[in-house]
Amino acid sequence: FNNKLNLNLPSTGDALLALHNEPIVKLLRNYRGYEKLLSAFGDSLLSKINPVTKRLHPEFNQLGTATGRFSCNNPNLQQIPRNSEEAPFRTCFNPEAGHKLVTADYSSFEMRILAELSGDAKMIKALNDGLDIHSYTASLMFNVPYSDDFKKKYPSYRQIAKPIGFGLMYGMGSMGLAARIENETGTPVSREQGEDYMNRYFASYPSVKDYLNKTAKKAVRDGFSTTPLGRKRWYDKPLKDDPDFRKKESRIEREAKNHPIQGTNADAVKYALIFLNDRMKKEGIHGGLTLTVHDEIVSEIRDDEAEYWAKVQSEEMVRAAQLFIKKVKIQSDPFVGDVWEH
Repeated sequence: FNNKLNLNLPSTGDALLALHNEPIVKLLRNYRGYEKLLSAFGDSLLSKINPVTKRLHPEFNQLGTATGRFSCNNPNLQQIPRNSEEAPFRTCFNPEAGHKLVTADYSSFEMRILAELSGDAKMIKALNDGLDIHSYTASLMFNVPYSDDFKKKYPSYRQIAKPIGFGLMYGMGSMGLAARIENETGTPVSREQGEDYMNRYFASYPSVKDYLNKTAKKAVRDGFSTTPLGRKRWYDKPLKDDPDFRKKESRIEREAKNHPIQGTNADAVKYALIFLNDRMKKEGIHGGLTLTVHDEIVSEIRDDEAEYWAKVQSEEMVRAAQLFIKKVKIQSDPFVGDVWEH
């Protein structure tokens, strides 16, 4: 638009708009968000409905990602956001008449995998005791006693701890963490503050820091990282005289920190799908496996068998995860409904 009018107008990209707190800027960002949702999950989804079956038939690729997760396209149903008041897109998906949708996902799965792989005693105990892990982390970081109503009493502390826990699993540095915390809290966060929060987190969970650093260094040395199952992710090791050597090495470190966690997630879900398919055939369940979204599995089951299958689905997902996770309790929460509501 600027080029057509030969004008040099300032950028209104989201990264720049995020730096401003004016109400009009927030409205513009919200509008763009809704516009993007409608574009991605509105008419484009309707156009993919098969005229004969009246269903969507996406394509799943077993090796669609470097970490081992499925990829999905045509359409990508893994991108459908969870239901919210503004965008309840999942409620548009319903089962065949006389059937229910049974949905189950793993609770705090990547945090449980991180606890298992790092062996951090405090994190393992908190998860096994059923504590809210982000509230517990915040209590350690800011030296505030943990309580069941911590989330209500200290929301700002928890809002800081949560994005750090996930961000570090994706190899984020202080600048990336600062941006993520700022997005979560709506409060400007400097790189120095991001560094301070990261140090507080690692001081709370020293074994996590040690595990992530060792995993990154090993991947740089060997040229690959592995999951407990043995799934490998290979990396192109840069030459020492490469002018971008450190940049490329940092990328390997960042990706290697995440791969064993996300890859173990993928391994568990794929085993769960096998277990569920075998169980469905063995017991003659009327229905089928419909969809998987990262750590979530959706089945379409006849009404009179749905509640029973919900228990089975949860049990088999836990059994699959326990192939790799021995020290941390696994929890899978099922839901039965007339729409995709999870």
